[in-house]
Amino acid sequence: MLNNIDIQKGDIIDAEIIDFGSNGEGVAKCGVYPIFIPFAVKGDILRARITWTSKDYAFGEIVEIVEPSKDRVKPPCPYFEKCGGCDLQNVAYDTQLEMKRENVKRSLKKVGGLDVNVPLPVSLNEWEYRNKLALPFGQNKRSGRVYLGFFEKRSHSVVPMKWCKLQGQWAADLIEDVGEWANECGLTAYDEQSGKGYLRHAVARMLDTLTLTLVINDKSKNLKDLVRLTEKLNRHFKDYAIFVSNNVRNTNVIMGDSVHLVYGEERAQDLGKFKAVVSPMSFLQVNDKVRDAIYDDVCDKIGADFDGEIVELYSGVGLLTAQLALRLKSANITAVEIITEATKDADALMRNLALENVTNICADAAKYVEEIAESKTSRVLILDPPRKGCDERVLEVAKSAEFEKIVYISCNPQTLARDLKTLSSTYKIEYIQPYDMFPETRHVETVVVLDRA
Repeated sequence: MLNNIDIQKGDIIDAEIIDFGSNGEGVAKCGVYPIFIPFAVKGDILRARITWTSKDYAFGEIVEIVEPSKDRVKPPCPYFEKCGGCDLQNVAYDTQLEMKRENVKRSLKKVGGLDVNVPLPVSLNEWEYRNKLALPFGQNKRSGRVYLGFFEKRSHSVVPMKWCKLQGQWAADLIEDVGEWANECGLTAYDEQSGKGYLRHAVARMLDTLTLTLVINDKSKNLKDLVRLTEKLNRHFKDYAIFVSNNVRNTNVIMGDSVHLVYGEERAQDLGKFKAVVSPMSFLQVNDKVRDAIYDDVCDKIGADFDGEIVELYSGVGLLTAQLALRLKSANITAVEIITEATKDADALMRNLALENVTNICADAAKYVEEIAESKTSRVLILDPPRKGCDERVLEVAKSAEFEKIVYISCNPQTLARDLKTLSSTYKIEYIQPYDMFPETRHVETVVVLDRA
């Protein structure tokens, strides 16, 4: 076993995995020196090769599992460890939930200095839960055959795939149809090194109907051999829409700046409490059941009879706003979003749903909160930021704005902990509940309710 920290790249070590890291990898320790080993499971005894070192920590890779952990299971997917989509298929699901609980609790303590009891994540499904996938195109250099897949972890090498355990059968059908179309039509896959090739990504969302967006390395708003593609899709899908997104830039961003409908019609989709058209450019939670459970939880914590003011920041195109407005009919909701087009889309959604208790405002979130800081009305603040968390100015102004309650919906325990640390001088945590929005991956969603101290 490890007994010193004189570790160099290439060394073979014997290790016991004593914990999980925040990214789902196994952690061994040499004294206080941590070694992170992807796909290792807490309780494993193994041999590992050191792949990278620094003065504070190292990374390794499994050479041999000498004694497997009781929590290690056989992954049901043949692409696991090759594809970068899943982190934890080799970990028993109950252990995954415990790991995510500990990740939230540890982040709050280490980053935020907050010692909080955290319950197990709410789990509503384990497999075939995703309503969206984004697949890059790859191409075999010898045969020229085009294929779809996922990027290998920490790489832009595309792993060819025929199906995904996190998706339903619809995804396997789509991969088959699009792959056959691309090869029969002699199309090429985009190559990052040369900047050549036609097909970049297939981005699909399956709700009531299928929406397929093909991202192409071309400025044309049309799609080559569209008729052939529809012939393929007709074998498996009755109602669908096809979009083209032009992306000719050398960038890691998947979509171009816009999408263009080239086939079918945009249909209103069932989003729980209402139906609405969801643009391929719009953000929507990938797990329908967990999404609805989170919205129900948020509204329950605010109170169904709440008749005060709700301020929602980072509101986007209004999908969360509408869910709140339909559940909290007596509340007056102000939704703030800095992107003009998103605010216009939110206005259209509220009109379509005849929601008169919502006002959408296009503004900088921090400036808006500053403007209302002196108001003494009964108010709740809802924060649903991206993974990077909230703007520090928003948090500082929120501390002085005297909100009765803050509801924070987070997809990143580390930035959640950082932001709660800022808020904790004025607000106290009254409720926290993780949700397993992304089973078989390291990610976890968390709802936190703070009351003014």
